[in-house]
Amino acid sequence: MVTPLYLILVTILLLSGIAVGKTVYYKKKVTCMTGMMIAMTLGMSVGLMMGLILGILFSGNLFLSTVLGMLAGMVVGFLAGVPISIMAVLDGLLSGLMGGMMGAMLGEMIAPEYRDAIVKIMFTLFLATMVLLLYMIQKEVKRSETPLFRNPLLTVALLGLIFVAFNQLGPIFPQTISGQQGHSEHNEEGNNLRIKADEFTFSPNKTKIQVGERVTLSLENNGEIQHDLEIINLTVEEAEKNKTHDHGEENDNIHVHAAPGEEKSVSFVPVESGTYRFICTLPGHQESGMFGTIKVS
Repeated sequence: MVTPLYLILVTILLLSGIAVGKTVYYKKKVTCMTGMMIAMTLGMSVGLMMGLILGILFSGNLFLSTVLGMLAGMVVGFLAGVPISIMAVLDGLLSGLMGGMMGAMLGEMIAPEYRDAIVKIMFTLFLATMVLLLYMIQKEVKRSETPLFRNPLLTVALLGLIFVAFNQLGPIFPQTISGQQGHSEHNEEGNNLRIKADEFTFSPNKTKIQVGERVTLSLENNGEIQHDLEIINLTVEEAEKNKTHDHGEENDNIHVHAAPGEEKSVSFVPVESGTYRFICTLPGHQESGMFGTIKVS
């Protein structure tokens, strides 16, 4: 884990602890309805954030990330509800359960290149929610407003400033650097280009070829399930297309398919320079990280 992720986790723990601590300290002044709102908000917010982060960290193991995300949300919701009433406890538990499930599914489904962005957006929303929650507790027990909330624009500006500052800290997850899961850039010698497929990565996932020169692209499937590779919108000529796999759709994209343990090849001559994406077209594989780029120069 890199520094921004540590910062997020510490902030979640700190703000949740402050909110639970205030609820315990002012439990005699907090009404049952307010206590239920506190437990529900904390359970849902923490469960959603932790589920999202865990879904990304444990990508491919939705069961583990879901269980841990639900557990995090339910523990915080329970602690916030205990000082108030059994109804607040139920609200906190159920909200934490729901938030953990949704967060884990979102973290599992989000494409790797968007992981940093979604975490930063959700973390900013978490901060806004926690600020409003602490304000609600302050308003409930002291019947007074803090200077921060006398001007709503000041609050919005502060949250915007936090988002901009946080965005300057760099990538949250190492695998999302340059949006390509940290794989190295590669340029094959000669005209033979070999790309290895596994569950669920291409290696290399960045490569270069020359325009106007015949290229033999080989897909080596080292995984335990079938994979394919399709280059999107690359204009070629003299293509010897692989016909061993058909999705039932006609298109002119370069496509090669390999069963587990197989290596299949396709030859072509690229005629236009540019940067082109290649993906595994099998359902769910691209979303799990099977994509990359080919630069034609």
